[in-house]
Amino acid sequence: MKIFTLEIDGRPTLVFDAASIEEANGICALPEFRADLGELKRQGQPLFGDVAVFAARAATALESAAFNHAVMSAGPADGPTMAFLVPVDGMVVTIIQPE
Repeated sequence: MKIFTLEIDGRPTLVFDAASIEEANGICALPEFRADLGELKRQGQPLFGDVAVFAARAATALESAAFNHAVMSAGPADGPTMAFLVPVDGMVVTIIQPE
């Protein structure tokens, strides 16, 4: 599995694993994925607007470090693994700072 970043309106928002960029883009295109993320809030406001653009790309080294840290902290998961790169109400977000 490789690590990808979901950008919402150009902002790195979430890191997740997928077998390929095609699979990553497929995940981001799923209506239920968008609907689930649409339920989330940041400081009481929706995480994104109605016409937000979702785009997947390869994760940077720093984003990959955040993903790996989240996976190690959370332990084994059933199904896809994801970690947020932005604060989300009701969720713990670990910030990884470059040294």
